[in-house]
This record gives sequence, C-alpha cells and structure tokens, in this order.
Amino acid sequence: MRLPFLDRFFRKETTKPRYAPRRKRVLVVEDEGEPDATPAHRGFLSDRRSRFTLIAAIVAIVVTGTVMMIERRLAATATDARPDRPAQVALGRTLYRQHCSYCHGVDREGHEDWRPDMPVALGLAPPLDERSPAVDRSDRQVFEQVKFGGQPFLPAGARSQMPAFEFNLTDAQVWALVAYLKNRWPDEALARRERANRGEP
Repeated sequence: MRLPFLDRFFRKETTKPRYAPRRKRVLVVEDEGEPDATPAHRGFLSDRRSRFTLIAAIVAIVVTGTVMMIERRLAATATDARPDRPAQVALGRTLYRQHCSYCHGVDREGHEDWRPDMPVALGLAPPLDERSPAVDRSDRQVFEQVKFGGQPFLPAGARSQMPAFEFNLTDAQVWALVAYLKNRWPDEALARRERANRGEP
C-alpha cells in the first residue's frame, strides 16, 4: 500500500549538474579619432628621429676615429714641420717635455740668465719662444741642429751644450718638435721663419 505523504522522506535527493555560464564575446572597436590619454611606451629606436640620431652618432665616431688614425700616421712618417697638424703638434709637445724642457724651460723660456748678445760657448740654453735665435733659421737648419746637436754648427774652438738626438729620436719625431715650436710662435715670428725657409735675409 503506497502512502503518498511518505514519499518525501524516502525520495532520494538528486542534484542537477551545474554548468558555468558561457561568456559572451564582445568585440571592442577603438575609435581611432580619439587619441589615447596614456600612450604605450615605445623603445628608443621606435621612431625615425631616434634612429637618425644613432646613425649620425655612429658615423661621426667612425669619421673622427679615421681622421685621428690618418693624422697619427702622417705624424709618424712626416718629412716636414706642419704646425697646422694637431697630431704632429701633440707629438712634438710630448717630446719637448721629455727631452727639451729640462734645459729650455717648461714654457720654452730658456735659461734665466740668457741674453741675446751672450756667447754660445757659455752653454746657457736659449729660449725657444719668439725671442729665440731659431726663429731666423729655416726649418731644415733647426731640424739638423736638433738631430746632430749644436757642436757641428759652431766655429772651431767653441763648445756647445746642445746634445744630439740622432739616436734617440726618429726624423719624424724631430720634425714634430719643430712643428710644435712653430705652432706656439706668433704670426710675426712665423713670417720671419718663412723668410728663412725661402733663403731671404
């Protein structure tokens, strides 16, 4: 005999499977006419100006390095004194401080007791600035005096304290010394040197 009112006590509980609701896909279209308030950060090379700046910097470095190498090569193989060549003048400045400044002074001022009418035999180093007797000599004469020393250019019986650098410096290095001296002279002294180079009195 079935008693309907007891069904609820003996009825098995059945659970319905629950399914997650499906997400609706929404297509979002940005309006290109409105600028973004916070644009995304771009890399350094993302725009044309940055790439141009980088390329220009690389080209400048390469060109500068090439010019410096050429200048140093010319200074190392020079056969004349060119005061307008920075590398040759820089080499001459270094050599002057190493080999010449002890006698002729750090700033080419010469011995403090030197006078223009003083005999060379006294051995006082003359200045090498615009007051120097070397201003009225040609580049070749100064080159030979630095290379071979002062003794071969003095009369018999006189002695010079100027040493020879023939075995210490190359010809290119001696030319660099001459270029350094000319680079430091004023225009009036350079004009006198050019007259000496042409053999003019």
